[in-house]
Amino acid sequence: MTDDLNELERNLKEAESLFQTGKHDEAVQVFKSLADSGFSEAQYILGVCYCNGVGLSKDDHKASQWFHKAAEQGSADAQYELGVFCQLGVTEKKDIAKAVEWYILAAEKGHSGAQHNLGFCYQHGLGIEQDIEKAVDLFRKSAEQGNASGQLDLGNCYHKGQGVAQDYALAIEWYKKAADQGDVWAQYSLGITYYDGKGVEQDYTEAVKWYALAAAKGHDKAQYYLGGCVLNGQGTERNINVAVGLFQMAAKQGNADAQDILKELKSMGIE
Repeated sequence: MTDDLNELERNLKEAESLFQTGKHDEAVQVFKSLADSGFSEAQYILGVCYCNGVGLSKDDHKASQWFHKAAEQGSADAQYELGVFCQLGVTEKKDIAKAVEWYILAAEKGHSGAQHNLGFCYQHGLGIEQDIEKAVDLFRKSAEQGNASGQLDLGNCYHKGQGVAQDYALAIEWYKKAADQGDVWAQYSLGITYYDGKGVEQDYTEAVKWYALAAAKGHDKAQYYLGGCVLNGQGTERNINVAVGLFQMAAKQGNADAQDILKELKSMGIE
């Protein structure tokens, strides 16, 4: 039995190597063969291929079928993906209660994404009774594994004092961990904390740095607040044209504050 498992794992690694070198069609054939034999890791990977349309035509229904096969064998990754499918209603009607069931199974195995999503459900009472303290505990477990979403939401809990004593310094600590991984909301949140000087010495230059990172990724609030800094020369050189451009980018995304300030500037002859 052990020899058979070792052979399956060797074949899986060979297929993964093919995939990494761009030989997607060849890799998928091996994944399919291994999946048909009942190998859960291959079933999960095949589900991912169908989900992302890599090496195969995108097909969420087939992705769901393979995720189910893997999940039934205990694959935490597959259980997490099914939770997402149920929460978003990818292949059928949204079912947040069923999503929670899948998240619980995966979270119990230590899956950081499932821990975060389950924490979010506890935080907002989605598909399960609201429990902020359980949410914080799950966010922490996720965050400590390096999950950026878990780090962001744990930071938010410290910032707001939800389920924990309010602690701006700890909020910043977790925001930085998520921001360093490129999380746009964490970058925006750091901009806010440095601008307001909560938990850290007020520093407009540092605020502009984080706003700019988030704004470059299309975050409308970061674009708006960065525009304000540029308009007023806070932490950066004053430049009305650049500020207007930032407000326009935010306004196009429906940001009401940006739309209002553009109207105000227009009334002053600035467009």
